[in-house]
Amino acid sequence: MVSITNVRTSNATLKNGPSGLVAVFVGATSGIGLGTLKAFAKSTQEPTAYIVGRSEKAAAALLEELQKSNPQGTFHFIESEISLIKNVDAVCEEVKSKESKVDILFMSPGYLSFDGRTGESYDANNLPGVRAAANSPTESPEGIDIPHALRLYSRLRFAYNLMPLLKTSNTGGRVISILAGGQESPLDVDDLEVRNDFTFMKAATNGTTQTTLALEELAKANPTVTFIHKYPGFVNTGVVDRLLRTAPGLFWYPAAAVRWLVVPVVNLFSMTVTEAGERGLFLSTSARYPPSSQTKAEQGYGIAPLPKGVDVAKSSVVQEDGTGNGVYRVGPTDDNAGDDKVLGPYRKDGTSTKVWESILSVWERAVARA
Repeated sequence: MVSITNVRTSNATLKNGPSGLVAVFVGATSGIGLGTLKAFAKSTQEPTAYIVGRSEKAAAALLEELQKSNPQGTFHFIESEISLIKNVDAVCEEVKSKESKVDILFMSPGYLSFDGRTGESYDANNLPGVRAAANSPTESPEGIDIPHALRLYSRLRFAYNLMPLLKTSNTGGRVISILAGGQESPLDVDDLEVRNDFTFMKAATNGTTQTTLALEELAKANPTVTFIHKYPGFVNTGVVDRLLRTAPGLFWYPAAAVRWLVVPVVNLFSMTVTEAGERGLFLSTSARYPPSSQTKAEQGYGIAPLPKGVDVAKSSVVQEDGTGNGVYRVGPTDDNAGDDKVLGPYRKDGTSTKVWESILSVWERAVARA
């Protein structure tokens, strides 16, 4: 594990680190993303941050807070519903039109719901591309289950689209996805889009495994970029309470009991959003997580040097010559995830390629429907 003391020691060096870092935050108006955004704004010199969210009006107070925390910073809000791939493309084009590099892409969008993919969830009386109520069906006009788009397809599209800018970062571009790295489980390789026998759990576990495999495919072609897939554990963001509120029918009663009796106890032992944000900044900047091109360096490669007693992390794949693939599966305290018995066979039997090709196919179909 990496102690919070070491995390804070690393983050403190950013005040004397490079100025002008550029970061894109997707899903940072609440929870872990918000905590990381605030830590980034407070800790870095003359940063530029693009915050992608659904309501600029609702984010007005946040933007004011960020500016006060760092008057030399520049903070842009891009209003968009990013469960739609066409909207992801538009956001990326806006960033590309304004920047020549991106140092950090931090992604934590999404929501949990027991609802199934049973049709469109967009309200014609609402703004185009804005989701209706949480208890409505969850398939978008592009034919993708919305929670699944947010946990998998949209995130990877951001990484894919912004890769040219990430590769031009002189500090080593970073892609961080907050989901469930290290919690991978077997895939239904004949149903990668989770269209058959849909369940919340099947979609969630499917997205986790596909995320790691897809990041490894991206890393093969982009050895100067670091990719991190993190499982944050229990963080007191309110997401579990919101999930339990969506329990259908008779399940509402046991879900309510859990909300009132269990969740408050769990929250007592959960990580705070502030600490989760500090750790998010550590992942985004520390030399502990070098890209493939730098994994042999004992001191790592990143914006912030390794604190004393902290070692370079182990990549998800390490070759016989010691070269890692620049992809990291990490747990709540930013330690290396356990053995990947599930992923090993998928790397050898062509499943990784099949996963990537399936993602490309979903993107192509979605854009064609735009």
